Amino acid sequence: MLSKKQSNQPQVTPELNLKKETFVQINQQSLAELLTFIDFADTQLTIGFVAVNFAEDRNTLIEILKNHPQCDDIQFEILNFADPNLRFLRDEIVRDLKEVDLEPDKKLVLIAIGLEKSIGLSGEYPPVLQDLNFVRDAFSDSVPHPVLIFLPDHALMRLVKYAPDFWAWRKGVFYFQTVQSTQELAIEKTIQSERILGSLDLLERQERIDLLERLLMEQSTDVRTRINILKELGVAYSSIGEVQKAEDFLLTALKLTEEDENLVGIKASVLHSLGILYADKGEVDEAIALYNQSLEIKKRIGDVQGKAATLHCLGILYADKGEVDEAIALYNQSLEIEERIGNVQGKAATLHCLGILYADKGEVDEAIALYNQSLSINERIGNVQTKAATLHQLAGIYANKGEVDEAIALYNQSLEIEERIGNVQGKAITLWWLGHLAEQQGEYTKAISYLQPALEILQRLKSPDAESVSASLDRIIRNS
Repeated sequence: MLSKKQSNQPQVTPELNLKKETFVQINQQSLAELLTFIDFADTQLTIGFVAVNFAEDRNTLIEILKNHPQCDDIQFEILNFADPNLRFLRDEIVRDLKEVDLEPDKKLVLIAIGLEKSIGLSGEYPPVLQDLNFVRDAFSDSVPHPVLIFLPDHALMRLVKYAPDFWAWRKGVFYFQTVQSTQELAIEKTIQSERILGSLDLLERQERIDLLERLLMEQSTDVRTRINILKELGVAYSSIGEVQKAEDFLLTALKLTEEDENLVGIKASVLHSLGILYADKGEVDEAIALYNQSLEIKKRIGDVQGKAATLHCLGILYADKGEVDEAIALYNQSLEIEERIGNVQGKAATLHCLGILYADKGEVDEAIALYNQSLSINERIGNVQTKAATLHQLAGIYANKGEVDEAIALYNQSLEIEERIGNVQGKAITLWWLGHLAEQQGEYTKAISYLQPALEILQRLKSPDAESVSASLDRIIRNS
């Protein structure tokens, strides 16, 4: 468990001192109320909730409390409960209390941080909140100290909803505004980050969503930043398979772009992201229309990198429609721009897609060469998502050539990456093909072990491929 005393306490630096001054200036009233709460809290269970949206500001506030003259007679103990699988909070607090060395003539005040990890962003009845409701009364005897629970706004709202009995015990709630520099750092880590989403594993994607959700709560006046946050949330939710949430965020972002002609550039970006989403849903004509709207804007404003990306995506759709020559022409237009501007990530993706088309045309050697060029680039830049897709396609070529062992090895390399980054749809398709190869080799038990989880994933995603996998599974079960 991660519920241990915080080892990396906030350190006082010139930068922190400046942040402290700013933080105090914008939160004078809330800080005064919190200090009064701490001063008057009895040496028994007294619960206060402190709403702070970002860890940087939370650490600043903790440092302020620890060094404030009104808290000279207070012993603060910081307990970190950042385990996403945490369920029994009271048990963890009791365990940690046994390790606390009480200072003489000081009142012990516990500061609980990290609970937002187990409370989560979505879904009903987080286990940690269920348990809090059940064991509420036991807290009085087992935790006879004031407790400050630090949470971001979204986690606090979920606690109110799913642990109303525990919430009813609160003696105070204190809301703190975010320092501008903290918002700017969060924006830099998300919206302005050059790190590709495909290189993030599932936990990192969920943390990105968490950070974006907090930013969205903070941003109410800067329309451009708000649109960017909404767009990035749409893309991030799409990457973990939550399609409806992704669509809602993207459509909200698109509606906001209609309010100002100066937002036409970001409008093109949102249209492009919506095109990807509708393409993934199989709504091809709608996706093509969105891409063409995006492309027209990008040509008009001179966005060559965006133009290359949209040409690439149009190539994918025309390839799916069987219009191979049109698809190759679009890919080559995209590739020419990518090479000219040095967009290696885009180049790798386009080479990958050209490899698919040449493989479909039966030009296997050309396809392998294109895949290997793409694979080399992705390994160099750390784009594991496209690397997994390329390994998958190479596996298919070797399977068709009858080199089954090589194909299985490549599929397994792809599968390992898909599981690590949480690409559930890619995982399902790779399992399907591994099941198909196992069936061909007469290894029916192994085939079933691949196809059963593939079917469960595809049914959950409401994928049309689920029917084909189900038919394969039924056939193998009958024959085994």
